[in-house]
Amino acid sequence: MALSDILRERGYVYQHSSETLEEITDGEKRTLYLGVDPTADSMHVGQLQGLLVLRRFVEDGHKLIIIVGGGTGMIGDPGGKSAERNLLEDETVENNSKALKKQFKQLLGGVDFQMVNNADWLRKLNMMEFLRDVGKHFTVNEMIKRDSVRPRIETPDQSISYTEFSYMLLQAYDFLQLNKDYHCDLQVGGSDQWGNILSGVELIRRTNGNQAYAFSWPLLVDKASGKKFGKSEGGAVWLDSAKTSAYQFYQFWFNLGDEAVEEYLLKMTLLTKDEITMIMERHAADPASRAAQTALAWEVTALVHGEDEADKAEEVSGIIFKGEAQDIGAAGLAMLKQEAPSATIKLEMSILDALVEAKLATSKREARQFIEDGAVSLSGQTISDPTRTLISSDFSNGIALLKRGKRNVSVLILD
Repeated sequence: MALSDILRERGYVYQHSSETLEEITDGEKRTLYLGVDPTADSMHVGQLQGLLVLRRFVEDGHKLIIIVGGGTGMIGDPGGKSAERNLLEDETVENNSKALKKQFKQLLGGVDFQMVNNADWLRKLNMMEFLRDVGKHFTVNEMIKRDSVRPRIETPDQSISYTEFSYMLLQAYDFLQLNKDYHCDLQVGGSDQWGNILSGVELIRRTNGNQAYAFSWPLLVDKASGKKFGKSEGGAVWLDSAKTSAYQFYQFWFNLGDEAVEEYLLKMTLLTKDEITMIMERHAADPASRAAQTALAWEVTALVHGEDEADKAEEVSGIIFKGEAQDIGAAGLAMLKQEAPSATIKLEMSILDALVEAKLATSKREARQFIEDGAVSLSGQTISDPTRTLISSDFSNGIALLKRGKRNVSVLILD
């Protein structure tokens, strides 16, 4: 299958500067680049789609350059932000870059790629020459119309400094520099970067007459909340297990709704289209089993954290979903105690106190109402008696699962 067909099939195509996508993807092998912001030492799930797009390009034989924005990162892209960004120290950029490179190597399947820092050339720029050779190709009239700039100008309590306003010129200059030094002729990125990418294409054409191209993928939006994809109640969902554990990572995907799970299977996994079709057929036959979410969660967790961690996370999640912990293995038990919501309790504690202690109810009165409504279960058994106390047979391996409803659960750990 041609690369253009793969990109379309997965839903990765949003915009391209050529008349046909095939001109960019299916002819001569190109050198493409993606710019990465070094403000954190890990990428988050909202960036995962872009990494998998890159993987499709390099697996098709195209060469890849990753630019770490050591120069532009100190200035900041105004798009999607309501305030000026804090400037980064050199040491922070260097440490973050090393961590990001490690993630790229893993998620790109070990393929070769180059990583460069645009501070290497941006810091050498002579201001007068830059204004003469680059600035003259951009009009303020067009720059203030950009989606990344206009909201900051039109909103009274937001503003944009000249520093951030210059970002698009510097990004365009990056493309020109890579075109000169590495014969790079394709820049890719999310749809929010489209204007900046086109600026580079145009600067190359005007400066040396070379043909360069732009390609963007659609930004993911959580269809349930309408918010930017990749956020949870605790903030961003990171790819680094030190920031978001494998279990928490798995749970993020497992808890996604039905409305977009097929889209996520296509965009966030390496499963074939036929495999995804089969998964969705199983899911449609029994939506309560959450077959699609289970497959999605395992595949993405295995991709990011490895199959062993995905297996453990799946085991723990399945136990919590069913409300039973009798057959859990030692590794799963350790993960369950460490990662899942939990409460330490003693025998003979009342079920009402346990619900409050586990933060499944805010008061005994509310806990009693949940029990009367039939919404509470302990280790898979519905609780109907609000005067019930916890006994040793409720526990297996020193734990019991207390649930309120389908998704609110706490691990009771016997003291």
